Amino acid sequence: MKKLIAVLLGVFFVAAIASAASVSSIGFIDVQKVFKEYKATSKAQEELKKQEESFKKEFEESQAKLEKAEKDGKSKEALEKMKAELEEKLAPKRESLLRLNEQLTGKLQQEIIVAVKSVGKKVGIAVILDKQVIITGGMDLTELVINELNK
Repeated sequence: MKKLIAVLLGVFFVAAIASAASVSSIGFIDVQKVFKEYKATSKAQEELKKQEESFKKEFEESQAKLEKAEKDGKSKEALEKMKAELEEKLAPKRESLLRLNEQLTGKLQQEIIVAVKSVGKKVGIAVILDKQVIITGGMDLTELVINELNK
C-alpha cells in the first residue's frame, strides 16, 4: 500500500513538473501596450498627424468654396460639378494619407515582430501570443519586448 502511494505521488510530481515546463514555454505580450510605449510609434503618429492636418485644411477650404458657391446661388448642376471636381482633387491626397498610414503601421508591426522573436529566443520561449487570448499561465514578455524595441 505504501509503495502504491509513493508511486502515485511520484507520478503526480512528474506530471506537475511537466505541466510547469509546458506553461513556461508559452509567453504573451500586451500588444497595445507595446505599440503605445514603443518610441517609434509616437514619431510615426506625429508624421501622420502632419499629413492629416494638411489634408484637413484642404478639405475645409473645399467645403468653404462649396458653401460660398451655394450662397451665391449657383445652380444645382454647377454645385454638383464643383463638388465632383473638388472630390477628384482631394482623392489622391486621401489615398496617399491612407497609404502612409498603412506603411507606417506595417513598419512598426514588423519591428515589433522582430523584437518579439528576439526576446523569445533569449528567454527560450518559442510560442508568444497576444495577452487577450491567454486565460491562465504563460510568461509576460511585454516589458522585455518594449525594452528591446526602445534600445
